[in-house]
Amino acid sequence: MICPNCQSENKDGAKFCNDCGFPLTGRMAAVAAASTSDATLRSIAADDGPEDAQAGESDPDFEGTASAVEPESAGELDASGPLDRSSIPAIDVAGVNVNENGNAFDFGSIGDDEAARAADDLTPFVPRRPDEEPISGRSDFSGFDECLVDAGYVPPKKSWGPGDTMEMPRIEGQAAPKQKEFRAPDANQRKGGKGKIVAIVLVCLLAVGGAAAGVTYYLELWGGKMLPDVVGMTQSDAVYVLESKGFAVHEEKIKSDDTEGVVLLMDPVAGSREEEGTEVTIHVSEARTIPDVAGKQRDEAAALLEKDGFEKVSFVTEKSNEREGLVLGIAPEAGSKAAAGTEITVTVAVPFTVPDVKGKTWDEASKMLTDEGYEPVASYVYDDSVPAGTVLGTTPETDAKADSGSTVTVSVALSRGAELEQAALSYLGGLRDSGSTVTVGGTAYLVESVDAVKYEGGETTSFTITGKAVTSLDGETVYGSSKQKSGAIVWTSDNAIASIS
Repeated sequence: MICPNCQSENKDGAKFCNDCGFPLTGRMAAVAAASTSDATLRSIAADDGPEDAQAGESDPDFEGTASAVEPESAGELDASGPLDRSSIPAIDVAGVNVNENGNAFDFGSIGDDEAARAADDLTPFVPRRPDEEPISGRSDFSGFDECLVDAGYVPPKKSWGPGDTMEMPRIEGQAAPKQKEFRAPDANQRKGGKGKIVAIVLVCLLAVGGAAAGVTYYLELWGGKMLPDVVGMTQSDAVYVLESKGFAVHEEKIKSDDTEGVVLLMDPVAGSREEEGTEVTIHVSEARTIPDVAGKQRDEAAALLEKDGFEKVSFVTEKSNEREGLVLGIAPEAGSKAAAGTEITVTVAVPFTVPDVKGKTWDEASKMLTDEGYEPVASYVYDDSVPAGTVLGTTPETDAKADSGSTVTVSVALSRGAELEQAALSYLGGLRDSGSTVTVGGTAYLVESVDAVKYEGGETTSFTITGKAVTSLDGETVYGSSKQKSGAIVWTSDNAIASIS
């Protein structure tokens, strides 16, 4: 709001000017504003005068006013022509000599209860009807509802300075007037105030911008998209959810005891922000099955079982003609589903080896070799250090690897004395059974019994028989009495009789 008196700017709705105290509302303000516009003043003179006003009547709103227009100073105002601003009388400052409606204050009687306000010696303005002639000696201000101050009136000097306030005198019997402060604004404060406003605006803009950024980030309009949590979903559901968000999906199987086909892990993890198109790896549970390890080496089979998460694996051996360490079988059978704690038995091939039969008899050794899948063959070796028939060793030797079904030669101890003794017994027994004679010391004896046979060494065996001497006399066979007779037999290396004495 612009003050019509000092042209300073005031806050909208102010009743008085902050700089000069001039009223900004009421009739005084209207008259002052009219003085700045010819057209406005003529409009007020033409339209605002009451048609039925009688000469000499006063406006009740101006009752008691001390401001009037003197005909000599104001001159005659013709609403039909341009307004001469120099002819407008000076207007006193409201709040000092007059109020906002132009009524004069009487300062002489303040504080005196019996004194009355002195009437203004100026003639009040009497409006006229439009059809009346102008009053002689007065300007025609018909239609105006304000009175102008005498042009010769000099307003008193201001009793306050910039930033000061003035307290109006209190009228006895009336409420104290509301105190007003007419302080000119400080230019420095204005600048500081504008700076604060700018700072506040910037802070608000930053807050709004931050909130907008947060909201748009939350709505995934920028900064990538948040990975949904698909752990626990089925494989098909997880793929659908991730692909609907714009992510690529890579699937990997994991052996597990959990329900088959359920997502156990995801990489990157759920809740992270990733750009659209990022590949997400989901680890899907798969039932454990017994791997087919037959024909594989033992170490390879063990690694496969450990990779699948089986915890209770035992290895047993079985003799086989297959390569040593080769897996022959697995139980439970390959391909069957099993939990991690299932007991698994793996059969591994070990080669056949010749058993240790040394010191055994021939019969014992032969049975052991047959049980191991071998074919035993005896080979006698003369050795008088052990009893005859004792196994001295085998070929291949003990613990040697040999395929099942192969021949194993068993060395059996054979005593030469025993052999020759047996040969002697056989020879002499044959003579007895056939009724033949043996010549001992040049005399033939009919063998009736073989009493003893003993190996004497040197391929020689001694013997004792009971027999009858036989001789021919005159063509007849003559038998002597039965007698024991001892002799010796010398043998060749092939067990043939070299001589008997």
